[in-house]
Amino acid sequence: MGPDCSYCITIPAKDEAGGIVATLRALHLQYDPAGRRIPPTHYEVIVLANNCSDRTAAVARSYGSQHPDFGLHVIEVDIPRDVASVGVARRLLGDLAVARLPPDGIICTTDADSTVDRHWLYYTEQALARGAQAVGGRIMVRQRAREGYRKIYLQDVTYRMLQTRLESSIDPCTQDPWPRHFQHFGPSIAVRKAAYLACGGMPAARCIEDIQLVWAMERIDIQVVHDPRIKVYTSDRESDRIDGIAFSHTLDEWVKMENEGRKPVVWGLRHCIMLYKWKVALRRAFYERRIGHSPALFELANYLGMSFQELEKRIVGAQTAGQLYQEFRHILERTHEFSDAPFEQAVRELRRFTRSMHLRPRPSASKRRAGSDRPAHSV
Repeated sequence: MGPDCSYCITIPAKDEAGGIVATLRALHLQYDPAGRRIPPTHYEVIVLANNCSDRTAAVARSYGSQHPDFGLHVIEVDIPRDVASVGVARRLLGDLAVARLPPDGIICTTDADSTVDRHWLYYTEQALARGAQAVGGRIMVRQRAREGYRKIYLQDVTYRMLQTRLESSIDPCTQDPWPRHFQHFGPSIAVRKAAYLACGGMPAARCIEDIQLVWAMERIDIQVVHDPRIKVYTSDRESDRIDGIAFSHTLDEWVKMENEGRKPVVWGLRHCIMLYKWKVALRRAFYERRIGHSPALFELANYLGMSFQELEKRIVGAQTAGQLYQEFRHILERTHEFSDAPFEQAVRELRRFTRSMHLRPRPSASKRRAGSDRPAHSV
């Protein structure tokens, strides 16, 4: 690693010989909006070819040898089958990045079946320069490998963007303002080294390790920024490489639902509004260490069948505001009744409501640090 290198971009790769060159070329050729090349000495890329039965490592090394200006490192490992997972691979990569980077370095993740936008690194740097501790990129799916999922996929993206618009109106955040997106997944995450270490790093989980990393940051009040200019394009291929929840499995389910004429059921407008009101009220109560006279928290306790004493006990016992909100959001996610509307209805109601909110004077975003009503601890 050279003296100017401050970004370590990590890629787990298992049997990716057919697509790894496109992934590496996109990272190699990064530009600012004026078309100036970002110096390759500013960042490096580590490919972890794990448990491969093809020529992934050889193909990646060949690309590196053809482009000696590119800071590419290819490492081959065989992880024992009983513990092998994408989470373990990402954890190993994170450990390598931590060891290589300076204290102010940045750990980035992407996937071997994804290609980053030509301005991906530039806009990631811009978001971090504005003070972000962690950044999630906008992930878009190129339809190539399969059919039948697209309608529900587009409904899902629309629904989640409208959800995010609603949240930014009810709980505006200066560090992660609207317009923003909703994604913070493996194909595009960037985290400051200090923040990565503070939250415990990438969990060595069999699946959703990227989401668990974001949850870990949320629990210590690290705000993830969602800049829509940071873009990456990922694959819609069918895959059985991950044992558990994975994006490819979600696409499988959407294809099945479409074929069977079933409709996904999600949180409707009323429940989305309730959730974000509760989020604001929980954060305020956390810093005041009491429920006080908050109608929203009395409503939350009644909805969950929880006594006010139990709710106040959880508020007082929470370590951070992020941990408190995460705890209650996960309870609501497991509450069957909270999902009460099919996509079409939820999208229609959210679009109408957020449009009407847009016509009103917008509330000023909190001038306090994002994710809290008081300054969070420094990382």
